[in-house]
Amino acid sequence: MIRLAFYGDDFTGASDNAAQYARHGLRTLLFFSNPSPEVLKKAAQSYDVIGIAGTARSLPPEQMGDELLPVLENFQQLGVNFIHYKCCSTFDSSPSIGSLGEAIRLMRRLWPQSFVSVFSATPEFGRYTLFGHHYARAGNDIYRLDRHPVMSRHPVTPMHESDLAKILAAQGFEPKRLIDLRMLDDHEKNPTALSSLIANDDSAVFDGYTQQHVVTGAASLWQLARTRTVCAMAAQGLAHALGTHLRECNQITAPEPTHTLAPVNNLLVLSGSCSALSAAQIDWAIAAGFQEIRITPEQLISTDERTFQLLENQMLTALSAGKSMVIYTAKGPDDQHLAAVLDQLPANVSAPAFIANRIGLLYSRLAHTALARAGLTRLVVAGGDSSSFTMRQLGAVALEIKASHFKQNAHVCTLISNDPLINGKEVLLKGGQVGADDLYGCMLQGF
Repeated sequence: MIRLAFYGDDFTGASDNAAQYARHGLRTLLFFSNPSPEVLKKAAQSYDVIGIAGTARSLPPEQMGDELLPVLENFQQLGVNFIHYKCCSTFDSSPSIGSLGEAIRLMRRLWPQSFVSVFSATPEFGRYTLFGHHYARAGNDIYRLDRHPVMSRHPVTPMHESDLAKILAAQGFEPKRLIDLRMLDDHEKNPTALSSLIANDDSAVFDGYTQQHVVTGAASLWQLARTRTVCAMAAQGLAHALGTHLRECNQITAPEPTHTLAPVNNLLVLSGSCSALSAAQIDWAIAAGFQEIRITPEQLISTDERTFQLLENQMLTALSAGKSMVIYTAKGPDDQHLAAVLDQLPANVSAPAFIANRIGLLYSRLAHTALARAGLTRLVVAGGDSSSFTMRQLGAVALEIKASHFKQNAHVCTLISNDPLINGKEVLLKGGQVGADDLYGCMLQGF
């Protein structure tokens, strides 16, 4: 029976969030689009957690309502008191793209008296919130969000502020309270008292430096949800913490899953990410013998069928010969291919959504061809927005977690589809900041 519902604002984050719930034995199903109320209610009878993966991260605020409201209305009909909007653990968003403030306003439209928690700390992944300011790991070092070497230079949503409340205030929502490290330490043994302390509040940002901090915060929210709807604007750290809490208080009786992954003969990587880490992963794959195709700006924008057929034939030649392949649109944030694509777009077009949609159109076709005609059983799609649009257009309906490599924060999933050529195939949806340089080797060789 369903315990909570979540929406992921891109597919990589949504699959990560599903994995964090599933790792503790919570039965979790992630839909790739908003199902009918009948389908959702039926799933709610068999799963503890239901998620819906979306594309809100790449949308301007005026388009987010069309994407989000039908999902939230479905959640409302399920009658759950805990709604989790899964945002990126680096909180990247802006007033004009992927506005988390707008997402909160939409949740408040359906649950006007809800408690809104802002919960971005994910210590296991090197994401920390200290006295309201957010920090993130890059390599072996920790940076304040506005000084992070990647996020401060993000090509779509560069982060120039580290105070989470101020980031949201610029997007039209101002949290009213901070639950800081001292309060979390004081209530470690009694999260129910913390829940009582915030019971009549409007909203709060939660700190988190240790795993115990986030478990204490999550436990207080779970307690609060017994009497009041909680709308959590939160990264995957909340999912891991909630699962930990429910396991510790014996509210999960199923055994914890074990995680092993068999090797495959070859692997296809479709990368639409422009992060520096994704570039390093592409370089590693090429050095390890993966065949490469670099998508040019002209190929990305083209609607000429011959352009697709040329790329398809190149890919099939390599895969049919047993080679692994990496296909990519950019290598890092300074890649001139990005600027070339932007230069060719009309002035009135939302560049992030347009590019993500074009990547999705191309990659979904290549993925389907590889799975249907080359005997491929496992693929990787890199980039949050790219994964979102690719999966929606591939024909998959939902996924379940198959195996997780938690050190790499990588979660291999089994696809559920009405298309027998897609159903049962494996996919890793990888965010731009996820994994070590050798991640694709790990996905090829198993763990």
